[in-house]
Amino acid sequence: MILNDEELKIVRKQLALIEDALASLRQRVTNQRNFAVYSEGYVDQIAELQAEIDAYEKTQKKAGNANGKGGKRRSRKAS
Repeated sequence: MILNDEELKIVRKQLALIEDALASLRQRVTNQRNFAVYSEGYVDQIAELQAEIDAYEKTQKKAGNANGKGGKRRSRKAS
């Protein structure tokens, strides 16, 4: 669970590293079946990290709206 922006930054770096590792694996493993087996852990980890990022961003968005940030602003009519 991501608790602050610093942890978010770290998790985003981890996600980028795993995505790079998966891309590298894709280039090295040419057999589709083998790639499916070998990549399963990477794909699962990517999904978990992305879910953590999404959950944190959703809580931040809600917190922003509760503080009067991020919501729609009313336009003033010209008199």
